[in-house]
Amino acid sequence: MYIVAIAWLYVTLLMAAAETSLVAGAMTFLWYGLAPLALFLWLFGGPRRRRAAEQRARRSVAGEQAHDPDGSNAEADQYRLLQGGEELGAPMQSGDQIGNGDVEHARRGDGDQ
Repeated sequence: MYIVAIAWLYVTLLMAAAETSLVAGAMTFLWYGLAPLALFLWLFGGPRRRRAAEQRARRSVAGEQAHDPDGSNAEADQYRLLQGGEELGAPMQSGDQIGNGDVEHARRGDGDQ
């Protein structure tokens, strides 16, 4: 889409350069170049603006629902994780590590039963 816009501006700039006066060249560039190009980009940029608005709405809903206590909103959790998980705490606290003696104790306990 942008290659068409660049080509159109190039053509209208050459048309404006071929005019007899500076005012006529400026008006040609404005009314044959910039005005139709602005309308073209606005009309064909609508779907992109709509998608961006939907993404912003989804992000705001995901942010509101991210703190559900039952964890029912997986999309919000996924979005938060993709953004770096700033709100997540450490996955393991100090003192929660499993030591060598803990593993041996668990294995003996299972064999006794």
